[in-house]
Amino acid sequence: MHRSSFARALGPLSFVALGACGTGQGEPAPEPPRSGWPVTVESVGGEGRHQYDRVVLVTIDTLRADHVSCYGYPRATTPFLDSLAARGARFARAIATAPQTAPSHATMLTGLVPAVHGVQENGEELAAEAVDLARLFAAHGFETAAFLNVKFLAGIAASFGTIGVRAISPDHRHLQTGADVVDATLAWLQAERKGERFFLWVHLYDPHKWKDRVIESMRRGEALWEGATPEDFLARVAELHGLPTPQEGEPYTVRWQVARSDARLDFASADGYLRCIDAYDELTLFADRQIERLYRGIEARSFPGRTLWIVTSDHGEGLASHGVAGHGGRIYQEQLHVPLVLHASDGSIPARVVDELVSHVDLLPTLVETLGARISAQATLYDGRSLWSLVRGDATGWTPRAAFAQRRPELDGNDPDGPERAEEFALQTSSAKVILRESGTGEFFDLAADPRELVNLGPGGPAAEDLRAELERRLRPYRALPRKGARAEVSEEVQEELRKLGYAR
Repeated sequence: MHRSSFARALGPLSFVALGACGTGQGEPAPEPPRSGWPVTVESVGGEGRHQYDRVVLVTIDTLRADHVSCYGYPRATTPFLDSLAARGARFARAIATAPQTAPSHATMLTGLVPAVHGVQENGEELAAEAVDLARLFAAHGFETAAFLNVKFLAGIAASFGTIGVRAISPDHRHLQTGADVVDATLAWLQAERKGERFFLWVHLYDPHKWKDRVIESMRRGEALWEGATPEDFLARVAELHGLPTPQEGEPYTVRWQVARSDARLDFASADGYLRCIDAYDELTLFADRQIERLYRGIEARSFPGRTLWIVTSDHGEGLASHGVAGHGGRIYQEQLHVPLVLHASDGSIPARVVDELVSHVDLLPTLVETLGARISAQATLYDGRSLWSLVRGDATGWTPRAAFAQRRPELDGNDPDGPERAEEFALQTSSAKVILRESGTGEFFDLAADPRELVNLGPGGPAAEDLRAELERRLRPYRALPRKGARAEVSEEVQEELRKLGYAR
């Protein structure tokens, strides 16, 4: 693999060596960097306000927030994550910047949107000069390790001291599961870890494989979800997914676009659709159990000090919302709204539900604050905010802003319009959202009245015009970046993995 054209065009790394130092969110902004990587992290002296001896970032692939039980889902899909949320901060409105795995994770690690950090396709690499979380934690004396469920994510994990990939099984027949990833993580903790201070990223891919799970269950003639299910479950899922309401005594048909390779599945009938939901929910519960195993495994080692846990998802999944099965081709809420929970092992994060709109770009500044450091950045390319004021319940220390998202120009096989559609961008507040395509067409939604984005109100009206104008202002510096041209080259090994996972043909 090679870096993207944007990454190759970047100047020298903007990075200042760090020490154990403090920060204050209200301090005057330092002079932003003039060239190179758009973010600089520097020491400011003193001790940090939020210090942790370990930080564990867990990302559950393809998990939409409204299928997480502590977000109101009518099944107990995430009992352990619920318990962390009940003893920590749950962010009710957390937004991903892209509905694809590598671009979204690169945002978490850098605090930058894909248009700026340059990773816009699965298989691309993060720039070698990137200021990312692994590099920052290593500069503070933390061990860094990433345990991943797909190989192509290694391209954005190069700064980690240890990279463990549990992708295709040794017999090359199937994708390994989150249990294999957690096994490898626990083995590293037991035998290879050198100290008690570490930054750990653990990636679980399981919910992404729901279609494979449907096929497997049909072949074996086995049931899927075995937990409690309310009697009106179809009606409640239909409402969650923006589908027509089932009518008693009438056959129920789900109309959604699926890849040709999935044509043998029964997606249209109520029973067939619910089997898909069962598979997705079962794999979500499986991933939740792996997080519990990991948590118990770390706590059993009785490390001194305290551990900060951050659990989120890279993006959601269509599951028939807006007629789409998968992800990547749309930037509606079911693909962008993700769970986000912060939990401290010593109970120092109070139980709280945070309703302010936040984004994955906020993870880097949040963790920089735990290191007692300060960020300076080019304001037009970076708008991350530390979440600690919201975690403390001090909304006066939070600077709200609209959340940006984008999707890649080439779409996956789930999209009925084919691979030639233009790029798509979105900007949303807590109550409104505008979607803009490079062709100039777009959509506008009143999220307060229409959270499922079923009624496009069109471009008219001052609210739509103001939000679209702000989105255009954001796009101007993004479009000026030298990122367009040939896509990053991808090794044949990674290309083969992407084909097996359905990302490439």
